[in-house]
Amino acid sequence: MRKTIGDYSLILLGSFLYMLGTCLFIFPHGLLLGGTSGISVILARFIPLSPAAILSGINIVLMLLAVLILGRAMAVRTFVGSLATTLFIGGFDLLFTVTAPPVHNVFLSAILGAMIIALASGILFYVDASSGGTDIIALIIRKYSSIRIGRALLITDVVIVLLGGIPTGLASFTGLFIKTLGIDAVIALFRRLKEKKKEGQK
Repeated sequence: MRKTIGDYSLILLGSFLYMLGTCLFIFPHGLLLGGTSGISVILARFIPLSPAAILSGINIVLMLLAVLILGRAMAVRTFVGSLATTLFIGGFDLLFTVTAPPVHNVFLSAILGAMIIALASGILFYVDASSGGTDIIALIIRKYSSIRIGRALLITDVVIVLLGGIPTGLASFTGLFIKTLGIDAVIALFRRLKEKKKEGQK
C-alpha cells in the first residue's frame, strides 16, 4: 500500500511538472519538443483552438489506446498520468492567460522547459506511467523491446519538429535533445537510487 501511494504521488508530481514546463516555457514561444505538445502547436496554427485544448483532446484519444494495448496495471497508471497531465494543462489554460513568455529568450525558455519536462517524464516512466501523448507509444515500445524510452521518442519527435518549420526550429531542436537525453538520465538515476536503497536494506 505504501509503495502504491508513493508511486501515485510521483505520478501527480510528474504530471504537474510536465504542465509547468509546457505551459510556462514551451507554449508561449510556440516551441516544438515533439510529442503531442508539438503536434498541438502545429495544429493550433490551422484550428481556432489553443494548443492546450488540442493537447487535451489528443491525450484523451491516446489514453484509450493505452487501455487497449498496455497491461492492466500499466494502463491504469498511464491513464492516471495522462488524465492528471490533461487536467493540469487544461486547468492552467482556463485559469491563467500568458500574455508574455515568463522567459523572453527563446533558447533559454527551450532549455528550461526541456529540463523540466525531462524530469517530469523520467519520474513518470520510472513508475510505469506517462503524461500521455507519444509517451504512451514509447511505453508500448518499451514493453515489447529493450529500446531506451528517450531513443524511442527521438525519431518521432524529430519528425514533428521538422514539420513545425524553421522559425523556432533551432531552439526546438536544442530543447528536444535536452529532453531526450534528460529522460534516460533521470530514469537511470532513479534506478541507481533504488538499487542503493535495496543494498542498504540487506
